[in-house]
Amino acid sequence: MAMELIGVAGMTPELKQTYDRLLLMRAIPNFVHGNWGQKRDIPAGGGKSVEFRRFERITTSTSALTEGTPPTETQATFSIVAATISQYGQFSKLSDILETQSFDPVIAEFSENYGESMGDCIDQVVRDVIIAGTTVQYASTAGSRGGVGSGMYFDSAEIREAVSTLKRANAKQAVDSKYICILHTDVTRDLFADTNIVNAFKDAADRGGGNPLFTGVLGDYMGVRFVETTNARVFSSLGLSGADVYGVLFLAKQAYGVTELSALQARTIIHPRGSGGHTDPLEQYSTVGWKAALAAVILNNDFMVRVECNASHKTAA
Repeated sequence: MAMELIGVAGMTPELKQTYDRLLLMRAIPNFVHGNWGQKRDIPAGGGKSVEFRRFERITTSTSALTEGTPPTETQATFSIVAATISQYGQFSKLSDILETQSFDPVIAEFSENYGESMGDCIDQVVRDVIIAGTTVQYASTAGSRGGVGSGMYFDSAEIREAVSTLKRANAKQAVDSKYICILHTDVTRDLFADTNIVNAFKDAADRGGGNPLFTGVLGDYMGVRFVETTNARVFSSLGLSGADVYGVLFLAKQAYGVTELSALQARTIIHPRGSGGHTDPLEQYSTVGWKAALAAVILNNDFMVRVECNASHKTAA
């Protein structure tokens, strides 16, 4: 006796596909580079730039006064750092058929996706400014970016040197009496291979599930709070024999500034069908996008250190 089977011969049209209405998550970096900047917004009517000012430290005099004779007057100095905003943005057109007949809620999904894109843009714009600081430390025996090669990893010795540099510059801790260190996840991998760090977490950190050896999150070490992101700057193939060079950023208080327009804050923008007037005479499309106006600026190069190192995840051939 013949048996009818689903998806075979005449029953093929009965074999359908089930769709999960919840779309899969996207892989996005942690957006962290703007979190510790000195924030100053530009108000409406305030132009496109903001001016940060610093009253430079007056050099102390230890010379004894001559009785009855005033000393030479001291000249004080103000320093100015300006930041001028630029606008960034993206958008997409969605047809009326796509919007009304699509199985998924495309307007909502586009809006969420563009929100992530906006965050990524802001993070990278700030990163590209502060990664250009002039206080640079090269890992191991390297004396330049081109000399950073395989095996020159970021370790506890590099941390001690960077912290010492900041303290010598009288740089104040950024948060909770800690300096901030932004590093790539590839670099974190090598830190967990450093026996000095592993032993510190094993012997001195709190016992239990919150210990970094269990969580895999570095947290705090030697007066530094570590923050991981795959958005950390990587100078691809610029090291010795084509090695990748990773930029690890140490930040102190008021190392850099960030600004945006108070009247035009970063946001996603949705224009529904029919709102385009004569540009959309038949109400055939909607638009979804984002726009942001921002700027970042280094306020004090002495208050940040960039450590350039290699990582074992990808070394030169």
